[in-house]
Amino acid sequence: MRTQARARCKRIGEKGEAKLQEKTVAIAGIGAVGSTMASMLAREDINLRIMDMGRVEEEDMHRLTIFYEEDITKFKVKQAKLRLNAINPTVQIKSFHEEISDQNVFLLQGDVIVDATNSDEINKITLPYATKKKLPFILIRYSGTIAHVLVMQKALPSKVVEKIKLPPLEKEGIFAPVTTIAGSIAVASIMKILLGDKNSYHIECDAWENKFKVTKL
Repeated sequence: MRTQARARCKRIGEKGEAKLQEKTVAIAGIGAVGSTMASMLAREDINLRIMDMGRVEEEDMHRLTIFYEEDITKFKVKQAKLRLNAINPTVQIKSFHEEISDQNVFLLQGDVIVDATNSDEINKITLPYATKKKLPFILIRYSGTIAHVLVMQKALPSKVVEKIKLPPLEKEGIFAPVTTIAGSIAVASIMKILLGDKNSYHIECDAWENKFKVTKL
């Protein structure tokens, strides 16, 4: 069985395995963080709904963990679905090649919603939707060597999100390991949420300095 090692984990067990059956995670943005998360979740037998309008760009390849050279210039969600189906043919993956808007955000249906777009504008759409639907929401921001993972399972003041300010990638660049770290933290948080954890928290990490800060919310 694909997840038998997971079932042996004391934090999960057979009861946890039963809870994880038929769960779905919706991910907005299938770039460095989103695609890493999708790969990990597909391997965990978690169904996915992925949404992105962009193409695979050559300059991003140093941090895109599931795409191949032949994917460059092709649409991210279409190639991601192809790669994810190869990783796990039995997992259900629905892909949407669309720009996220107020009109189509309802496509991000799932037990957990993730915004991995690294975009303030998109977050203004995804967060209100998750709040309205009372769904667990994870926001990820990254730039340079820094990443923020915000896990929200209750309504929080807008200042909690607004205070996460990072310089744009065009100026600061990106240290690839930080996107993988952020994706891993987010996936661990998702698994805990699906198993019943109700905590909200903010994790900030610096992949260069090996520093982590956790703030309960």
